[in-house]
Amino acid sequence: MPSFRLLSVRFTIALVLAGATFYTLFWRSEASSYNRIGNAFSSLREGIAHPAANAINLEAYLGLHHKDASFNKFAHRIESANDFLPHFAAVLELPNITMAEAKETCTWTKEDRINYQFGESLNEEGWVNASWTVRERQDWELQEPRGVWQNWIREKMLPYSDYKNKFSGRGIVIVGGNGKTVPRIKVILNALKHLKSEMPVEFHTYGNEMTKEVRDELLRLWPRSYFNDLAHPSNVMHSKPATLFINYHLKTAAVINSRFAEPLLLDSDNIPTIKPEELYESATYKEYGTVFWPDMSRTRPNNPVWVITNTKCKMDEWEQESGQMLVDKRKFFYHLQLAAWLNNVHGQYWNNFILGDKDMFRFSWHALKTPYGTPTKWLTSVGMNSELPKGGTFYCGHTFAQHHPDDGRVAFLHGGTLKTVAPEVLQWLRDERGGTFGWYKRSKHDEDMMAHSVFNGIPDGADYMPDKYKPIERATMCTDFEDIEARPFEELIPGFEKLFQQYGGYWQLDEKNKKKANS
Repeated sequence: MPSFRLLSVRFTIALVLAGATFYTLFWRSEASSYNRIGNAFSSLREGIAHPAANAINLEAYLGLHHKDASFNKFAHRIESANDFLPHFAAVLELPNITMAEAKETCTWTKEDRINYQFGESLNEEGWVNASWTVRERQDWELQEPRGVWQNWIREKMLPYSDYKNKFSGRGIVIVGGNGKTVPRIKVILNALKHLKSEMPVEFHTYGNEMTKEVRDELLRLWPRSYFNDLAHPSNVMHSKPATLFINYHLKTAAVINSRFAEPLLLDSDNIPTIKPEELYESATYKEYGTVFWPDMSRTRPNNPVWVITNTKCKMDEWEQESGQMLVDKRKFFYHLQLAAWLNNVHGQYWNNFILGDKDMFRFSWHALKTPYGTPTKWLTSVGMNSELPKGGTFYCGHTFAQHHPDDGRVAFLHGGTLKTVAPEVLQWLRDERGGTFGWYKRSKHDEDMMAHSVFNGIPDGADYMPDKYKPIERATMCTDFEDIEARPFEELIPGFEKLFQQYGGYWQLDEKNKKKANS
């Protein structure tokens, strides 16, 4: 079985984008300091300041307000952030679990062929140190990282009362505004226009990433636009600088620092297919105050994150796919603080287990023993299904369809690997095969969160294309359900391929053809 089958699409993209050269030049010295130890927990990358003058001391706060620690198993129903504080105090009094206790609740075997985020590896010198997948971490090794976040909750949270007037209303939050993210953002804004959405959009960048020209262009396209520089001292929580690499920490920072009280976090390559306003009216959101959409992978039973967050492994839970997330910050201000703090201050450590923002929200909720909302349907794979010269077909899923929390309609099309498809393939698909959104595969068990369908990650060699059109390198990485027949995408969203073209979805080709015409 190829090892890459065990990696999620997001992890595969990250490895490709990272590259050996970048790692050697920019990250090796720091990564090695973590990876040589393997279980070290360090504050080498401190980036969020917590002024002693206004940080909460949980014990003192409860004493001042004559409140006792009180565990609430329905914590998601707590109405306001400060009302969580007695619950947090009770959470900190819970006995710490062992690795044996954490993993005993997930009983998968190798015969189940579970898609885990990390494949088994003893390599301690790579982009992440996943040696824990084989060499299980001992309980004593995980005491310090667990104690660090518990102490932060105990003494260092920023008080909701000091910041509650900094945000209000509902809106979309997008991290990006430089390079290739700009044309992708335009696709989103054109989709919002088509859907007749009236939601404001807030763009988060770091420093001078977004030029005045880009800002003016986005304002012309979407006048209800706002802009936030995550490097500015006015932010609630301050982030470490952006890098040339993937900046997982900026998404958690964007949510806590957003002007919106109820932000909808959206990746720049994620196209809404229904009015986002509808999501706020869903029964799921009204009950939980959150909607976390699922990824394709499960979290390994022996992942240290279970022990660190004092949570037993859950077989009915997928990892989180943070290309979209809905949250009520008035309720979960402290949960979001924890996610942003861990992802920023200790980001390199956490990347070894959960790859930054992708699951930092989920495990912050777990750490604070708060249920969260999820859609009733698992994701659907969307892509292309091409005939091969020697017979048969090749299915390549490049996009995840994510669903309305309650009724199962497709709400988003998140182009996980669509942005990596070779231009030659895009051109050929658009001009000769009717487009890239032709087919989909949906699990037969997509409403049973305990069930599992095998998802493969496979390279696309473009063997279905005539030789004269083939790209020099591989076309992309694809996802594929085993033993599930591909069906026409028109069944799910009639006419979407035409809409995608109208939105400017083939901007890479438009830019390429424009340059060619001017040369």
